[in-house]
Amino acid sequence: MEKAQKAPSHSANIAILDTTIYVHNFRSGKYESQLLQLNLVVRASAVVLAELSRGARTEEELNFVHTLSRNLRIITPTERDWLKSGEIVRSISIQKSWETHKIREMHSDVLIALTARRAGAALITNNVEDFRAIRNFIPFRLIEWN
Repeated sequence: MEKAQKAPSHSANIAILDTTIYVHNFRSGKYESQLLQLNLVVRASAVVLAELSRGARTEEELNFVHTLSRNLRIITPTERDWLKSGEIVRSISIQKSWETHKIREMHSDVLIALTARRAGAALITNNVEDFRAIRNFIPFRLIEWN
């Protein structure tokens, strides 16, 4: 396990929303008031956009993803993020004895966390358990919404 390092701090207050926040808000408006009161500039994770596209079941959902991609600055994982993500996922999967499907799911979350960390962005999620597990391996700003 790698020693924890401080997450980078940037003067800009940036946030990346996890896939679950978009999905719940799109389907039910669950986070509408929290999003409207958010004092952070929202950026999109390329990984989140890919997950949203992959899960889109209707034209309306796919159009939503395209709108996000046109209106938000997109932050993409670097080569180093990809390499580091494999190491972190491996370590977590050994620690938790996960099966293949959970390892694949977690890989995206680790990439999102690494991207947010590198950008100095807070990561907003309701997927608390997985992102807390990731924070045991790398520090990043995490905002948990219920």
